[in-house]
Amino acid sequence: MITGTKTVIITGGTRGVGRAVAEHLASLGYNLALSYVSDDASAEATRAAIAASGAESLIVKGDTRNRANVEQLFAAAKERFGDIYGVFANAGVENVEAPFTEMTEEELDRVVDINFKGTFFTLQQAARSVVDGGRVIATSSTIASYPPAGSGAYAATKAAVRLMVQVLALELGPRGIAVNSLDPGAVEGAGIFTHMSDELRQAFYKQTPMGRLPRASDMAGTVAFLLSDGAAMVSGHNLAVTGGFRI
Repeated sequence: MITGTKTVIITGGTRGVGRAVAEHLASLGYNLALSYVSDDASAEATRAAIAASGAESLIVKGDTRNRANVEQLFAAAKERFGDIYGVFANAGVENVEAPFTEMTEEELDRVVDINFKGTFFTLQQAARSVVDGGRVIATSSTIASYPPAGSGAYAATKAAVRLMVQVLALELGPRGIAVNSLDPGAVEGAGIFTHMSDELRQAFYKQTPMGRLPRASDMAGTVAFLLSDGAAMVSGHNLAVTGGFRI
């Protein structure tokens, strides 16, 4: 059990939802260990924002598809901060739209390697590293529940994330570790939202009772809740942070 400052590892933590979560957790006093693949400018901007809030951060360049990179991230975080309280497995690739008959092996490998293998390696290391009573969170997708045509590979990998989370919740439950996945849907200003036509955006708005799509700040608040003491008994769930999309 951790009584001092808690440390959270976030993969894909320097852009989009990952960065919003990191900066929000920094404002709450967490230590952050973040990974990213290639965008050095975003990594430096995230580092500066966290420092401005008075929090501590460690930012590591590495690819979650590489098990050794994931192990190095966790080792560096433990060396810098000590015990690991929580992990947010957020790194992923956007949907590669292609019918089953047209998806290439290279496209399939990329989606599976990043969304499935990368998440598996992160959750595997989380299971080995997170302290008793800690938290593990992974990012799924609305597409796992409502798959459009052309999303076969992506939808399958995001559905797999939910199943991994359920299995890990069973395995880590005896240690008091809560494990959940998040379903962010289309987040305003990030991911697939930036590629949508105005017509498609309006269709999403009409199917969302809250009248807007979730923002990165909504995801950050949900992650903070799942890390809190109040969420100790929330485990094995997929939380849809979608404003009621398609209910």
